[in-house]
Amino acid sequence: MIRLAAPGDEAALTGFLSRHLETSMFLYGNLESQGLAASTHPHATRFVLDEQDGVVRAVLGLSNNGFLMCQAPQLAPVQARAMARLLGGRTAAGMTGDDAQVATFLEAVMPAPQLDTVEPLFTLDLCRLPPVAATIRPPDRSELALLTGWFAAYMQETQTGVTSGAAERARDAIQGGPVRLLLRDGQPVAMAGINAAAGDAVQVGGVYTPPQLRGQGFAGQVVAALLAERRRAGATRALLFAASDAAARAYLRIGFARIGRYRMALWRPPAVIGEAAG
Repeated sequence: MIRLAAPGDEAALTGFLSRHLETSMFLYGNLESQGLAASTHPHATRFVLDEQDGVVRAVLGLSNNGFLMCQAPQLAPVQARAMARLLGGRTAAGMTGDDAQVATFLEAVMPAPQLDTVEPLFTLDLCRLPPVAATIRPPDRSELALLTGWFAAYMQETQTGVTSGAAERARDAIQGGPVRLLLRDGQPVAMAGINAAAGDAVQVGGVYTPPQLRGQGFAGQVVAALLAERRRAGATRALLFAASDAAARAYLRIGFARIGRYRMALWRPPAVIGEAAG
């Protein structure tokens, strides 16, 4: 049976998503932080369940900020179309998830995206994190212009957002968002953040070093220091996906191991769910 999730389904959803943690962090994190009650929060998510004999076998989510997410092992086109119908012609600005699952969903349900990238997925058991001597801290109000520029450059370089949103991301970081700056001689030289947290796992995102400062190991250092901080707070596992070969090498150097392929698609403007090309 395919249906919309409702309050009371939290335990079943958590049990299913936790078994597929590596490619479910956005789904799982949104569920954990926002629950299933109606909300206007950007990360509040409408969940579609596919159940068999009362057991969840697939999940499709659409957040208020327009991102589709799926966890559907062995997803078939007919299953993707049936789940998408319950989203009622809503629009999506993007989709993330396991490479093969997202590819099936895109072909069955969506028009061609303007951006469609596949990146290597990495994991690290935080008990294996090497010793970290780097100094990091949250950004402060005096760094709004610096962070706005960094976020704009990051989004332009990775093609993962509209640069007009850089100032908002910078303000969120300064107001307590999970972003940390790496310091050298008292000056910020790189940044990294957490883009999802669920259970005892965290997912790293937004890693950026200005071009003129690259090649000095700053990306790996800021990620390692951020994860050391999260380990002290109770996290035991980290995940991330790499946007470049250089980033991948930095993550391998601090102990990450590649475990799969992660896909991201973006539509500009947002696309109607269910209007597959052709």
